[in-house]
Amino acid sequence: MNRLRKPQSRSLQTRESLLRAAELVFAKVGYERAQMEEIAAAAGYSKGGLYAHFKSKEDLFLALFQMKSEGYESQLRDRMNRSTTKQEKIDSFRRFYLDLAQDKDWALLILEVKLFMHRNPEAKEKLRPSHDHSNHSIEGAWSRLFGVSASAAGEALGGIFPALVLESQLEPDVLTDKKVEEILGRVFDGLAHMGE
Repeated sequence: MNRLRKPQSRSLQTRESLLRAAELVFAKVGYERAQMEEIAAAAGYSKGGLYAHFKSKEDLFLALFQMKSEGYESQLRDRMNRSTTKQEKIDSFRRFYLDLAQDKDWALLILEVKLFMHRNPEAKEKLRPSHDHSNHSIEGAWSRLFGVSASAAGEALGGIFPALVLESQLEPDVLTDKKVEEILGRVFDGLAHMGE
């Protein structure tokens, strides 16, 4: 049995607590304004405890993005694996895409990460191997369903939903959750037809 020893288990729990706190802080104030002290305090740990798990703010930020990406990729894979026909897979993917908009912090983090990678090309290279090798990324799933020639449309999906969620945060009376879901559904359907 591969049960974790208590110190390993505590270390994993601490790491997860720090990542959850980091998600809240990065989504609230952004990467540039986030302070390690604030993240540590939000998780109930000292700054030294935070640095015991992450060597820098960048390390923490990229670890958070990787953890969240892998979690969503796992969810997408599970949904797709439960579908048997191509249409069921498309419907599952569509529902997954629409559901992403409910995680507003994730949408804001995606925008932060995209800006961070744009400003720090070396960070993009650090994230590329895990992203490119995942057959279950949003873009990868899109290409499998609609063909390699449709990969640009799949890439577009990853940029449209966080931008729309940000706009809904700025104009909540105009872009209600229901309206965001309707727009994303139309975007998904329109992009899906590009692959035909």
